[in-house]
Amino acid sequence: MHYDFAPDVARARELDGSMRVRLGESLRHLSEQCRGVVEHDEARLEALAAALCRGERQSPAAFAHYYRLLRAVLNGEFDEAGREFAALAALEPLPAGLRIAPLAPHELGSCYPLYREMMNADTSVDLGFASPSESGFTAFRQRLESGLRLLRAGAPRLAGEIEAIIQDIVVVAGDKSRKFQFDGGSHFQLWGALFLNGDTPRDDVAIVEVLAHESAHSLLFGFCTEEFLVENADEELYSSPLRPDPRPMDGIYHATFVSARMHWALDQLLRSGILSSADRERASAANTANLANFNAGHAVVAEHGRLTALGRRLMHGASDYMAGASQGLADVGRKRA
Repeated sequence: MHYDFAPDVARARELDGSMRVRLGESLRHLSEQCRGVVEHDEARLEALAAALCRGERQSPAAFAHYYRLLRAVLNGEFDEAGREFAALAALEPLPAGLRIAPLAPHELGSCYPLYREMMNADTSVDLGFASPSESGFTAFRQRLESGLRLLRAGAPRLAGEIEAIIQDIVVVAGDKSRKFQFDGGSHFQLWGALFLNGDTPRDDVAIVEVLAHESAHSLLFGFCTEEFLVENADEELYSSPLRPDPRPMDGIYHATFVSARMHWALDQLLRSGILSSADRERASAANTANLANFNAGHAVVAEHGRLTALGRRLMHGASDYMAGASQGLADVGRKRA
C-alpha cells in the first residue's frame, strides 16, 4: 500500500480523532470492568468517554492517566487505580487551538507534575528538564510564534497537520551542567503534547525545523496504535544518525523518518520564495545535513531493521521522497556546471 509522505491535514485529523475514540472506548471498558472493585465516578468517566468518542479534544494528560490506570489495574494496585480514575474525572477539556505554555504549575495545573515526571522518566539519559524563567518563556514564545507564522506561510500543509495533532507546546529550560542537553521531545503516552527547550537559540528556520522534527515523532506514535514499526528487540543497539550513543532500531527508524520530514519542511520554505537570502543559506545548509542523516539512518535500517508491513510502507514513502530530493540536487548541480 502506498503512503503519501507529504503532510495531509485530513489524514492527521482522522488519526487524531481515531486516537481519541480508542481512548474513550478503552476508558469505558475499564470503568465497566472495575465496577465494584475500584471506587470511581462512573457517570463522570462515561461523560469523558462519550466526549472522546465524539472526537472532542481533551488534555494530553488523559492519555497518560489512562496508561497509568491500566498498569495499576493489571498489577492489582486498586488504590492507585482509584487515584487515576479520580484524576481522569477531574480533567477539563482544553480550548480549541494551539496552547503555548511554560512548564510551570500556574500554567499547567495538575499536568505540571505529570509532564515533568514522564519527560524525565528515561533514566538512561542524563537530561536537565526544568521550568523556564518568565522572561525566558516570553522571549522564546515570541520566537516560536514568528516561526509558526513562517511555517503557515511557507509550508501550510505541515502547519495544518501539526495543528491537527498537537494541542500543547510546552516550553522548558535546560540544565547546562548535564551531559546531554534536551532540545525537544514528545512522549507516546502524552498524545498531543510537544516539549521544546526555550534556552536553545533558534531563528525562524530552526523553529520550523524543530516543529517538523517533533511533530513527526508524534505522527509515528499515532500510526502505531495497532502495529509496531519494527520487530527488532529493544536490546538490539545500532549506531544512530542523530544521537552519539547506540540506539534501538525503533529509535533509529524514528530518527531516519524524522530527518526526511525535516527536509520536506525546509524544502517547502526554499520553494516558497519567501525566505531572505540569509535564511535560504541556513535552510539549504540544514537540508544538506538532513539528507546525510537520512542516508546514514536508512542504511542502518535497511541492513539491520526487521520492519513490519506498516514500517515498510511508511519508510518507503520517506525513501521515495528523499530519492527525488537527491535527484533534484544532482540536476541543479549539473545545470550549474
